[in-house]
Amino acid sequence: MKRIFSAFVLLSALLANKLSAQTEIKFNQTTTWKATTEAAAKSGKLIFVDCYTSWCAPCKWMDKNVFTDTKVAAFFNRNFINAKIDMEKGEGVELRKKYSVQSFPTFLFINDKGEVIHRTASKMSAQEFLEEGQKAADPKKNLSFLSQKYSEGVRDLPFLLDYYLVLNKSDRANADKIAKNIVSEISVQQLNTEFGWNAIKTLARSESDKLGAYFMTNETAFNKWSKEEERDQLKDRLTINTMYGLMRGSNEQAFMDKLVYFKKSDKLDRKKQGVMLEAEYYLNTGRNDDYVKLTSAALKNELKNDADKLSFLSRKTSRGKGSADVAPVAVLQQGYLMAKRAVELEPEDYSIQSTFAYACLAVKNKPEALAAAKKSRILADAETSKIQKLAQELLDKVEAL
Repeated sequence: MKRIFSAFVLLSALLANKLSAQTEIKFNQTTTWKATTEAAAKSGKLIFVDCYTSWCAPCKWMDKNVFTDTKVAAFFNRNFINAKIDMEKGEGVELRKKYSVQSFPTFLFINDKGEVIHRTASKMSAQEFLEEGQKAADPKKNLSFLSQKYSEGVRDLPFLLDYYLVLNKSDRANADKIAKNIVSEISVQQLNTEFGWNAIKTLARSESDKLGAYFMTNETAFNKWSKEEERDQLKDRLTINTMYGLMRGSNEQAFMDKLVYFKKSDKLDRKKQGVMLEAEYYLNTGRNDDYVKLTSAALKNELKNDADKLSFLSRKTSRGKGSADVAPVAVLQQGYLMAKRAVELEPEDYSIQSTFAYACLAVKNKPEALAAAKKSRILADAETSKIQKLAQELLDKVEAL
């Protein structure tokens, strides 16, 4: 009986380990960089390096939300030797210099000779990250291959779009040059193809630029190459970017005309976006009464259950226009009400809790500010050292009142 029980325990442990391996990326199976490159040479796999620091918030977000994705984990564990290296400690210091790592997180895909085959960076969704891994693993789609082809003079537009997509997260300046070339050279005939759709959804920036304007006047032409959700997302993005341009140019009538697209929509997300745009316009133009009226209504309707957007608007209130660049009392009070609702919805979120503390501070509500600041300091322990420092500074500031 004991033998059967022992066998059951062993089998359970093996199954647990296997399940764990499938649900998160297995990092640092080797202890040194030399051993990692040797493992890559022996297996024929590339090395994936997560270049991080202890204070990098996006790095922690990737740890929690992307490296634990089952599809991501399965692909990376199958195709790469995975290494997570702090760029400010141990071998990471020299590797940071060798590979010119300037921002965090940076993701490198390196062969056993120490050559970078693919490079990308920044916080991204699980799907985006998986696509980057797939590009790295494909010898005809990774950055090294495409860079070589570009240096050899390849300039056809489908190639340039592929090259732009791999450059965009690691070398924005050169990616922008490639984008300009594509936009200037693409013909109407090419726009009316699947490649044209891919170029438009990637490179269109506003309703008035070449690609954006073509899409807005020929939207249904792309039905066979795209889903309605994709087209809606692009239309929203182009309209929003256009509206920010109108906001900067103080073109109120045109801005309000565009705002109707969001306000009259039967989709809640669009209605929310309309509230956010209108609220920002009122803040920027000093229309404080309109801002308070709008956000009061949104608290009862569109935004009543959206903690992130309420918290975001609360943070914006300190930029409301008033004497001596201090937001008027009514605006600050509105920021407090929005932050209070946000923290009711998401009390365990550090950003939302700290925003509430600042909102309380702005209206001189020390008891609630102190409670929120203390809670923020506790929540910060799960964040980076930089955030912990900010949380302590906030708490010290409130206690000093």
